[in-house]
Amino acid sequence: MRRSTPPRYRLEGGKTCIDIKLRSADQVFDGRDPAPFHERDLEDAAVEYILGAVQEIPPKGQFKMVFWIADPAALQMSTETFVNAVRAHFTYEVEKLRRRTREHVRLGEITLGIALVALTAFLTLAELTKFLPDGPVRQILREGLLIIGWVVMWRPLELLLYDWWPLVRQRRLCQRVVEAEITVEHGSQAGPAHPGPIAS
Repeated sequence: MRRSTPPRYRLEGGKTCIDIKLRSADQVFDGRDPAPFHERDLEDAAVEYILGAVQEIPPKGQFKMVFWIADPAALQMSTETFVNAVRAHFTYEVEKLRRRTREHVRLGEITLGIALVALTAFLTLAELTKFLPDGPVRQILREGLLIIGWVVMWRPLELLLYDWWPLVRQRRLCQRVVEAEITVEHGSQAGPAHPGPIAS
């Protein structure tokens, strides 16, 4: 079934609008970060809100983010600087997630190599049990070594087949934000919006 845009988002010019209501621009930025605005990190709550909203938009749906600043005097930077700061944060997140994905795959490859060596050793030991006297002990030992040998393969296969997908999904969400239109408006917002500000 094709996903449709939730009705709580308004449309403008054929694009879904993610309206983000703020008292001041400072609410978006991490107050603990002393860097200039164009280099500062965003608040975790802001990032979570934005990515959660983007996730609700169909993958091929066009959207724009509109930051509504209630007090125009509180915007202590130019609109361009504000937009660039938001986009720069998510650009950095894309690069960071790309690096993490590469490191994750590399770790999976190293772990797989170690696991294959361990698997070979346990299978060899299992075969050597045929030189032991017949009986339940030999059978238990052989089956135990076989099980252990295949169990050591579980983690590297999980790393290579499944664990890296959440990183890819997160990176794609951040990339959508980077590519989206971002605007800043002042005063009260007109029309329906995603409820509530991103920060208190």
